[in-house]
Amino acid sequence: MRIAQIAPICLSLPPVSYGGAELIVSSLTESLVKRGHEVTLYASGDSKTSARLKSLFKKALGFGKDSPEFCIANANFAFQDADSFDIIHSHIGFYGLPFSKYAKPPVVTTLHNDFTSKNGTFVEYYKDACTFMAVSQNQCKRMKGLKVDGYVHNGIDVDHFQVGDNKKDYLLFIGNISKNKGADTAIKAAIRLRRKLFIVGKIDDAHKLFFEQEIKPFIDNKQIIYEPLADSSRKQSLYGDAACLLFPIDWEEPFGLVMLESLACGTPVVAFNRGSVPEIIVNGKNGFGVDSFEELLKAIEDVKNLDPWNCRKHVEDFFSVEKMTDQYEMLYKKLIQAGK
Repeated sequence: MRIAQIAPICLSLPPVSYGGAELIVSSLTESLVKRGHEVTLYASGDSKTSARLKSLFKKALGFGKDSPEFCIANANFAFQDADSFDIIHSHIGFYGLPFSKYAKPPVVTTLHNDFTSKNGTFVEYYKDACTFMAVSQNQCKRMKGLKVDGYVHNGIDVDHFQVGDNKKDYLLFIGNISKNKGADTAIKAAIRLRRKLFIVGKIDDAHKLFFEQEIKPFIDNKQIIYEPLADSSRKQSLYGDAACLLFPIDWEEPFGLVMLESLACGTPVVAFNRGSVPEIIVNGKNGFGVDSFEELLKAIEDVKNLDPWNCRKHVEDFFSVEKMTDQYEMLYKKLIQAGK
């Protein structure tokens, strides 16, 4: 198949330290190339790929600099080649919809983030512009107004991760430092249990006040330790040695890639039952999904009884890049056949 993959332009592919959607696009692209497909990746010029790379921007724009006009220009740049492909896979949200609506080949848009708009006319006009795919069953049910055809769980290259053989007693939080991600809840749990906690993640401008008021006062670099974004080697070390990953989200997160990365390193996850958590965490096998802070505390103590290899096997069986590629490949073939 001749396949176009359209990536966001704020980060180069594959991302160095952060970027869930970018990692998925990169992994899917490389997997499709290995299967013999003719893949063109539309991404920043400093990206690395075995596919054919086409770029409007020589370098990734960076967080907060991918303004709407740049994103629209990037979408236009990619869709001008539409007739050259059997199928187009867009990962750029609503920026691709005006072009998807009139493209000749079928277009798949993966909703890496929830699609929300207060403009009912906008949603109504574009609800059939392409085939929308969610990244979890939970997200699929919540995307009202759009014609969401189904979901494909994200997958990772499990071989890039190693099970830690030197488990320590510390807790780990990796993610955006924002209220809805629950870094403050992780701190409260660590203090209550008298456990060391590593907090790793970026601080967006919109969440600096939250960091200054709710996180920074507790950072002593002894019990509560903060690190900015870590590269893949550092993250793997942190995942592998941790007692568990804390994922105390306070919103319906569409997926949560850090859960897969932690599990692939043999480290169980303790999370609030929101968003995709019940689809990834199997209680008593690879972690615990809980409904209250007190349950969170108990689960943190209980993870010591879980087998690290069961955590990894769950990812291998259900959330590998191969399984994700299988599902998208079948979807592509179905849509191409339907269009003939």
